Amino acid sequence: MGPPRAGDLVTTQVSLGGFDAAVRARDLADFLEVGDLPAPDAFLAAWRCPGPDDGAGGLEFAVDPFDGSCRFVFARDTAFAFRELREAAVVMRCDVKLEFPVRDVAEVRVFKLDCSLLLRLSAAPLVYYRTADDDIYESVPFDLLDDDDPWIRTTDITPSGAIGRCGVYRITIPARFWSKMERALAYMKERRVTVVECGGGWGARRRGLTVRDEPEFGERMQDLFFCVQHAEGIKFPALFLVNALVHKGVINQHQLTPEFFGLLLGREEDVNVAALKEFWGIKFPVFDACRRLKNLQDRVARNPKLLNSKIGDDHSEVRRLVITPTRAYCLPPQVERSNRVVRHYCVVADRFLRVTFMDEGMQQLNSNVLNFSAAQIVKDLMSNSFLQHKTTVYKRVKTFLTEGFHMCGRKYSFLAFSSNQLRDRSAWFFAEDRTDRTRTVESIRKWMGRFTSKNVAKHTARMGQCFSSTYATVVMQPHEVNECLEDVERNGYVFSDGIGKITQELALEVAKKLQLTDNPPSAYQIRYAGFKGVIAVWEGENDGIQLSLRPSMHKFDSSHTVLEVVSWTKFQPGFLNRQIITLLSSLNVPDAIFSQMQKDMLSNLNNILTDTDVAFDVVTTSCADEGNTAALMLSAGISPGTEPHLKALLLAIRSSQLLGLLEKSRIFVPKGRWLMGCLDELGILEQGQCFIRASSPVLNNSLLKHAPRSSSENNNAETVIGTVVMAKNPCLHPGDVRILEAIDVPALHHLVDCLVFPKNGERPHANEASGSDLDGDLYFVTWDEKLIPPGKRSWNPMDYSPAEAKQLPRKVTQSDIVDFFLKNMVNEKLGPISNAHVVHADMSEYGAMDEKCIQLAELAAFAVDFPKTGKIVSMPPALRPKLYPDFMGKDDAISYKSEKILGRLYRSIQEASSSDLVPEETCTLNDLPYDTDMEVPGAADFLSSAWQCKCSYEAQLDALLKQYGVRTEAELVTEHIWSLPKYNSRKQGDIKERLKNAYSALRKEFRAIFESVEAGLDEDERNRVYEMKASAWYQVTYHPKWVQRSREALEPDREEEEDAPARLSFAWIPVEHLARIKLRCRGGVKVGRRGPVERLAAYMSWSL
Repeated sequence: MGPPRAGDLVTTQVSLGGFDAAVRARDLADFLEVGDLPAPDAFLAAWRCPGPDDGAGGLEFAVDPFDGSCRFVFARDTAFAFRELREAAVVMRCDVKLEFPVRDVAEVRVFKLDCSLLLRLSAAPLVYYRTADDDIYESVPFDLLDDDDPWIRTTDITPSGAIGRCGVYRITIPARFWSKMERALAYMKERRVTVVECGGGWGARRRGLTVRDEPEFGERMQDLFFCVQHAEGIKFPALFLVNALVHKGVINQHQLTPEFFGLLLGREEDVNVAALKEFWGIKFPVFDACRRLKNLQDRVARNPKLLNSKIGDDHSEVRRLVITPTRAYCLPPQVERSNRVVRHYCVVADRFLRVTFMDEGMQQLNSNVLNFSAAQIVKDLMSNSFLQHKTTVYKRVKTFLTEGFHMCGRKYSFLAFSSNQLRDRSAWFFAEDRTDRTRTVESIRKWMGRFTSKNVAKHTARMGQCFSSTYATVVMQPHEVNECLEDVERNGYVFSDGIGKITQELALEVAKKLQLTDNPPSAYQIRYAGFKGVIAVWEGENDGIQLSLRPSMHKFDSSHTVLEVVSWTKFQPGFLNRQIITLLSSLNVPDAIFSQMQKDMLSNLNNILTDTDVAFDVVTTSCADEGNTAALMLSAGISPGTEPHLKALLLAIRSSQLLGLLEKSRIFVPKGRWLMGCLDELGILEQGQCFIRASSPVLNNSLLKHAPRSSSENNNAETVIGTVVMAKNPCLHPGDVRILEAIDVPALHHLVDCLVFPKNGERPHANEASGSDLDGDLYFVTWDEKLIPPGKRSWNPMDYSPAEAKQLPRKVTQSDIVDFFLKNMVNEKLGPISNAHVVHADMSEYGAMDEKCIQLAELAAFAVDFPKTGKIVSMPPALRPKLYPDFMGKDDAISYKSEKILGRLYRSIQEASSSDLVPEETCTLNDLPYDTDMEVPGAADFLSSAWQCKCSYEAQLDALLKQYGVRTEAELVTEHIWSLPKYNSRKQGDIKERLKNAYSALRKEFRAIFESVEAGLDEDERNRVYEMKASAWYQVTYHPKWVQRSREALEPDREEEEDAPARLSFAWIPVEHLARIKLRCRGGVKVGRRGPVERLAAYMSWSL
């Protein structure tokens, strides 16, 4: 019997009265139970599906290969109560559906002795209801279709919150349906679901599964989600992690015994926190929780370096809570770049909590989960106020926002959200301490600033500005700041919108704080008091003014005086994407150009392990600073064939870039960059002109700071002259692509990695491109002649005049802010509008010029501005796609084969990379090579401290990898993260950014440890010490003796990791010193070779 074909429906179902006289209704009462496994062969039921004896009718279990889903469907009587009516609620028969994708089935256990299955799910199912069978009670042997009865999402239907707190589903299958069930199991195995055949039991002495009800069976859960609120003597950090373990399913609530908490009481807080973090990283349910915890505590206690190290001032530990329709997930603290508020209230930083509202399986919570169209019979019963059609999921979210919630004994209340958080359905909450009235939600808001806007959208955006992730740099004195630099205004446009000036003296002081003095940035994106925007470097007036800000940068009043930096100008390689390709193709750039560029990129990626020059070119030109480690290893003559870490780095870059090609058509443009927009303050540039001075990637490398400067500052920059194409994401309108003339202006040469716009002309070019400004937007720019549309003329730009902002006749209240947050969740349309644009551009012969695409571009502009204006956008039904092109990967929709350029690019990369997109397994401790060239005299003195540092570093590294589900450390080192679980696909950009920040902070911490040497050493002496330390760091990572210690240090319970991957990145934190050691052993650089690798090697070997 083969597995089912796509489209087959594998179903077992039971209905009232049965299908066979031999099957009695009472035998089927326990058809479905939800519970947990306190032991491998014991099941505790927390809820039981209503059976025939309860008058509920039949129950269906279906596995559908067509969309890869499973579902349970059953009927139950449901009470509909209305706030306006005092009489008894209306009771109606409803169908209930629990649906989940097959990929969420972590394991199936088959118990043939009692014809039952156990399904362990990695996420809660989606819960739906609808009025059943045309709202009649009679049971018939076929379904009565009712188009007016839609499936409506709802929250946990069980009184005890079983769906939200339990992850195991037990099904009893009548014997005559077993053949169908075997087909379903075969399909699940095909989808890589673990299916365990338990036969007659778990062993010779086990007869099967012990089933009983949990002690609190049927008791109503009082809280909004399951949480251990209090444990005597256990402090908040440990209690939060205990809840994280339960929410993830590593252990369940029945394993939280007095013995478990006794183990926590017997250890220091930092030991418990470190042990619980490691515990959380375990991938599978644990049945011996106490033994595991004790082993982890002992391991941490034996290795003090495994304890949390001090976090720098620019970063903080942020705790997160994810709320889904049925569940909540405490997530272990993550090191993130801090913000103004958390820095100021650092004493109570652990009372801040980031709460994100998501759908089950960590998917985005879409508006159709919050809204519904009711069946007619329900509409007839509803009062007018209910015609808003909001689901109970909406009500759940609103309850969290308006009433707050209790967690770990604390009461959390809504605080604020930033514009980015608004898009992510995320917000900051704060837990007040009743004994401290100086730190309350209200006092924090007052400290943040004076928010006077009576437009709710702007009011919330201003508050959110205080939560921007920033680096705190210089404290400014009032006499150093000019807050009234005049804006450049003309024709109703502000040419200087969001841009100010900083003197070179202050800019260097900021660069020193950020450790960027080797290549000081030309401009910074900043937050200062109530100002936001960009400040570019210009000569001062010798009047003591260091910082000049414009009225267009001022958003609210604040007494905060620290200059905070969000980002800065740097080398950022240029890549095309689907939107830019669509527009350029519509503007008659030949499709063959894009195909050839992708082919060239694919050729380089395929040769990255075999051709050193190709590898060097890829890591330096398309990877920015994150390719430095691999570039320096290559420059030292290290080969990916013999060095597993270099091979892993190159494979991570290759896999990530292949995935970018497949999913986003992210094609590398050698003659392209992403640049920060700035203004020509001198007024030299005329309309249609721009200035670009782009840095070169090779020497823009802070790791070479110990080498002498060979020439003047910015020696690695080149001035672009000629026609250029520029655009800003999102770009949907043909006029969003601007064609400008780049000219050389010596007076602007100090502005490197900036796109400098003129302040002359009829309309700002920044505004012409997607309605952007100069407050930090990045612009794609290319000077590749092949990508410049014929005629070299821009389409007429779209009018991006903002919608009129609605003003309230009173002050904005907390209720207004919450309502705005909810309104955004319900009405967010940018994603669907952008997707519809892709579809219509692909289906129309006119591409992005099609009338529907123009209309969608206009709608998208309003949708982008919703966080600023609050204006709701709706998409007309005529613009909603019914089919999707294959390259969009819409598995849940009908697709067609796209014949346009995006479809051809997609299929060509799909064919070329399908077999080797995922790299081979990483090197394990059992096959690790050792390079004796890396040994230097004196290194032995540093081996002991190097080992301690390695243990600490790898503990934190492992925690990062496990927390995010990333496969390899090379992905973190290169910032080319490709292996995030697919359920995070819609939020991968934000998750990758958090990962990059977390690893950057970790690497920065240990780089500082490495560079800490005794004072008074001259340059040569310091470099000799650095080489000895670097050699020691290499030896404790690679030498067989230390590898054996690493193997012994592995957690004894982790038998499944017998072939644990070797963690090698620690050794290469001081990569430039190891490269110099290797070059010395090679005898320097061969004379006469002029490749890029040799040029960098020559630069590196200055001290040999």
